[in-house]
Parts: sequence; C-alpha cells; structure tokens
Amino acid sequence: MNSLPKRDVSQGRRLLLLGLGALLLLMTIRLPSPALDEGYAHPEMLVETEWLAQHVNDPNVRIVDLRSAEAYAEGHIPNAVHLDQRALRDTEDRLLYVPPPERFAMLMSELGIGDRTRVVAYDDLGGQAAARLWFVLDYYGHPTCSLLNGGWQKWVKEGRPLSREMPRFEKAEFHIRMNPPTICTAPELASKLRADAVVIIDARSPEEYRGERVLGARGGHIPGALNVEWRMNLTEGDVPVFKSAAELRRLYESLGVTRDKEIITYCQGGGRAAHTLFVLRLLGYTKSRNYYGSWQDWSARPELPVEKPKSPEPR
Repeated sequence: MNSLPKRDVSQGRRLLLLGLGALLLLMTIRLPSPALDEGYAHPEMLVETEWLAQHVNDPNVRIVDLRSAEAYAEGHIPNAVHLDQRALRDTEDRLLYVPPPERFAMLMSELGIGDRTRVVAYDDLGGQAAARLWFVLDYYGHPTCSLLNGGWQKWVKEGRPLSREMPRFEKAEFHIRMNPPTICTAPELASKLRADAVVIIDARSPEEYRGERVLGARGGHIPGALNVEWRMNLTEGDVPVFKSAAELRRLYESLGVTRDKEIITYCQGGGRAAHTLFVLRLLGYTKSRNYYGSWQDWSARPELPVEKPKSPEPR
C-alpha cells in the first residue's frame, strides 16, 4: 500500500484543522439575537447593538469602523479599528475590481483579523460601506463577518459607550480562500442578458437607473435590469435598520426575484450592490452574485449595450 509523502500528510492535516476551526466558529456565531425572530435564513449575519455591547472586549471579535477617518477620530465604538472603504476596491483591476489577494491579506492581518476572527462591521451609511467589507471578505473565503444592525446611528442613539482610543492588535494570520461564485464580471454578465433564469438588480437610485443622473461614462442601465434601490432594504427614519424577513421577501418575490434564479446585483461602484447582495444572502438566496465593476465599468465599455426609458413623444 502506497503512503503519502510526509509533506502532503502535513498539509492535509493543516487544512483539516483550518476547516474544523472555521466550522467551530460558524457554530458559535448563532447566538441569541432579535434577528432570530425575524425569520432570516442566516440571522448570524446581523448582530444587534445589545450583543455587541457585551462583546466589545472579546479577543475573538474584531469591530471594524468604515466611516471617515475624521469621524472615527472624533469617537467610535470601543476597540473598533478603522478601515477606509476605498481600500476595498481596486480600479486598476478592470475585471474583478477587488484588491489583490496579497494586499488584502496583509490589510486584514494588520487589523488583527485572522482566520478565526469574527468581524463586526459598521458605518453611518445604512450598512453600505460595511457590506462592501462583508463582500470582499466573502470573496476571499472568510465566512464570519456580520453587520451591526442600525450601525453607528443606533449605537449613539442608545447612549452606548464611545472611545477615542485607537486600539492596536497583534498581526493575525489571514489565509486567502478564493470564492469565485460570489463575483460576476462584465463578460459573464453580458452573456446572461435577458436570460430567463437570471435576474439583474440595479441597486442605484431611480434617477441613475433612468439615465437622468449620469455618474458613469454613459447614462442608463444594463438591459433588462430591475431597479430596486438599496435603501428599500431598510426602514425609514433617523435610525434605519434592516426590514424584517417577511417584508424583504415580499419586496423581492413581488418583482420575480426568487431563489431558483441566479441573481446578479450592481450599482455605480459595487457598494450598494454589496448591500443588496448581503440582504439576499440574509434571506437565503444562495445563487446570488455581485457585479463589482458595476456601472462604472459597464458604462465605460462601448461595446456593451445600455438601456434607458424612451422619452415621451411631444404632443
């Protein structure tokens, strides 16, 4: 009977241990939360302020603030590290637009985020910037990133503690495990236009969708795309939180966005699309992807078609 070389056995054991560690972490993140009563398929993707207040000093939890550097310096959640969301998009990569794996791994390592770290991301933009971090982490195979429901606004309104200290954590080991199915490229999307089994969601504003507000090289939208602005995922008011699972399912299913179809989201630069993708995954839409290049990329490719509503004929 042939035996495996020692190097292969050692590598196999290492991968097995990493896999077991990730599994154990996934098992531990299903903690009591109001989200459990909402009927989300993956309630662990959201954490409430009450839960985070009890875990701000947990060494296995890394809180990431994605607001501006100035806002972070004025005050932030205790033990939160700051991350500029611009580091999560690479415009030099005209296909994927994600930061290169080596650079991203180094960035996470410097923030003290390792393979077994549970990340909790927040911002003051309704979760849009936080969802961008969740998406890139998902693309690079880190399954344990949650968004703080209500973000900075909810934390402050509840009068929870703030800090101006900038914490420093030891560097962690962050291993890249590519997860290609979570991202879509322009050539892929172009081959799926108007396919019955594919739904394209434009998460931009109606004005951008109609071509009245032009932020790219051209105005309009990807042919056949549905306009579901990302803000529709949230409640209204000073402290927007994610709508209940029932409300969100009713919204998307009424538009024909069902779990049996492949869903591809896009916006202007990938952030709002990441927010919508986050919601779809929260609801259990496993066949969902983000066209991270989004309208910035699509509109700059003259060979790709653009659609916009016809102007009303003059009377």
